Amino acid sequence: MLESVVSDLAAPLLRVKAVVAVAGDLNIARRNWNAYPSGHPLIESSVQKLLTSFQSLLSENGGVQLGITRDGLLLGDEYVEKNNQICKNVAAAFFERGIGALIVSRLPDREELLALLALLSLKREDVLAQGGIEKLWQGAGITALEIRAIRYDRFSGTEEERLSSESDQEHGSLWEQFVLLMTKGEVGLAGTDAQGEIRPEVLAASLNAHFARRLGSGSGLSNNTLRRATAIIQQAIAVSDTGDTGAARDVGYTEEAGDWSELNETAAVVKADLVAFIAALDPLLRRQILNGFCETGAADASTADELFRYLGATVLQETYASADEYAAAPELLQGILRKLLPHLMDSYHTTTRDDEVRDRMQTLLQEHQREAYMPDAYMQGLLDSLNSGALKQLDTTELASLLTTLSPAFINSRGSEIILQLVIADPTSETAQELIQNLADLCGHFLELGDYGQVLKILSQAADPRLPQLLRTTMRDAFCRREFLDEILSGLTVWGKPKYDQVALLIQVLGRAFIEPLLDRMAEEENMSLRRFMMDRVQSFGEIARPYLLARLSDSRWYVLRNIIVMLRTLGPMQENELVRPLLRHANQKVRVEALKLLIQSGDPVAQRQVLRDLDSSDRETQLIAINMADRNSPPEMMRKLLALATGGGYTAVECELKSAAIQALAEIGRSEILPELVKVLTSRSLLAFKALNRLKIDIIRSLDRYPAKTVLPLLEKVADGNDEVARQAAETLRILRSKTS
Repeated sequence: MLESVVSDLAAPLLRVKAVVAVAGDLNIARRNWNAYPSGHPLIESSVQKLLTSFQSLLSENGGVQLGITRDGLLLGDEYVEKNNQICKNVAAAFFERGIGALIVSRLPDREELLALLALLSLKREDVLAQGGIEKLWQGAGITALEIRAIRYDRFSGTEEERLSSESDQEHGSLWEQFVLLMTKGEVGLAGTDAQGEIRPEVLAASLNAHFARRLGSGSGLSNNTLRRATAIIQQAIAVSDTGDTGAARDVGYTEEAGDWSELNETAAVVKADLVAFIAALDPLLRRQILNGFCETGAADASTADELFRYLGATVLQETYASADEYAAAPELLQGILRKLLPHLMDSYHTTTRDDEVRDRMQTLLQEHQREAYMPDAYMQGLLDSLNSGALKQLDTTELASLLTTLSPAFINSRGSEIILQLVIADPTSETAQELIQNLADLCGHFLELGDYGQVLKILSQAADPRLPQLLRTTMRDAFCRREFLDEILSGLTVWGKPKYDQVALLIQVLGRAFIEPLLDRMAEEENMSLRRFMMDRVQSFGEIARPYLLARLSDSRWYVLRNIIVMLRTLGPMQENELVRPLLRHANQKVRVEALKLLIQSGDPVAQRQVLRDLDSSDRETQLIAINMADRNSPPEMMRKLLALATGGGYTAVECELKSAAIQALAEIGRSEILPELVKVLTSRSLLAFKALNRLKIDIIRSLDRYPAKTVLPLLEKVADGNDEVARQAAETLRILRSKTS
């Protein structure tokens, strides 16, 4: 019962994820279709991937119907991840071609998907010229996918657009309508107060600042905003100058609203505000508005003449300061400028763009100047070509060098570098995000070919700290997608050890995003060498990796747990001992041992008490494990127990094994107070266990190089004075110790 409820709750989310996957793969397929010739391997692979996504979408609930708006994809009444840029791109592609709904009734085949990509590559005007999207869809033979065409000039895709259109119809003064248009319309200044009391200079300053941030990336007013702004300016000029009742009614005034003298006075104030706003604009924006005012056809010559006279010669001269700007102005405006700025006409007429082009052409086509320098080798080559009547052919070596630049790998490599430079040159442009995605797709293609060096080169440039932080973050997010990281790690198995160093550098460049994929793959990897490589990479992150490791202490696989604990131990002592203590009772002994080592390293009192109990155990294996836990941080009680094991008891094989282990553990502790007890063993005698005792003495002598040198040097010199095996070992240890202290 519970499983069915969970399944019902998860189904909508899974359906949304499946739609997002289809949108992502369709977006990639579209780009490949537009970028590569028909039949290219990248197109074929992206179509196969798109088929797989459609199969996942249809695997459980049969058909799917998606609504299309300008802002995204609709699944039922809800947007499919409304802020997902890929979904927006796909929706915009369908919307632009007049598609209002997409119905997936069954799994499309390869030919149908190729036909879909061909339709999406057509421009809107081409679709309309060929009879509309429904006719083209039917002719393409796409039956698995159905569409519903909608006239979007009659409908809005979002509630915000509907509210915007309604707000345009609300009554208010011309200045209030103008402010609302600039602050709440397509311009993007939604953070500005949209009330009528905004001063013209404040509104102009906001617009200047907004478009200054977008300079070089399509800055300026949209055509729709420009047309509506022009209409408002025309109405203000017409009403204030002529008292035109028709124009007044167009802006919402009636005879009951007040007499016409009051209306003229109000419109004159609006006209003054509009002119003050235009004068305060950046010359680039001001020039766009004034050009648009003359180009839309909404204003006649007299109205335009009145506006420009009202602006004054100073503002106009600043706006049209160069011959290029004058030449780009509409013809109506040029006539007005000739009347208002007669003193500039000579410079305008003598330095037009046509004149500059003409001068350059004359320079290029002029006869050879004898005084111009011409290299002898170059001149001789020209003469040889002219005399023979044919150009010199390239030799084989030159041709081979040229042909290498035409290989797909070379073209993709240089193409990726160009894309990266375009993004770096203008990271805020409208196409920057799409360029970054194209770059990520190209890097995925390089990974498939094993060209890790090219990927590393691109990622290193993208991570350059000299780049803006926002750009670096955006590019890192594009490259840190899980499928991209998994593709990098897959190369370890596909390409083997030659790629280990490059993969290690890629992990270093992309950072912590790699920790989870590394841990997932390490848990499944059977190759010990590769598993060790992945563990080393995780440990290279240091403390950053600790939370990820702690989160996996509940893994049910003992070998995964063991590796997780080993990596935690290499990171040093920790504070989260309570997360590890339950593993002391784990069913697998290797997990218990590693957990005990980790807790002892962290100074956990529970683990220390367990080690002391295990030292007294009757089980030899348990005792040996406890003995091996000793280190320089061990408590005094453990040292005493180890001394008792090393100096007491008999000399059976089991007892000698424990004694030898205890001697090594005492050396790990390395305290001077241990030595007197060890000297007792060195001076003891046993006729019955002479050989066993001698081996223990040799073990003690070997361990003395871990104790303070000043304490053990006299002892070693004294023992080395003999001629037996113990003396010879003492001489060797003495040599090692002196080499360490010299």
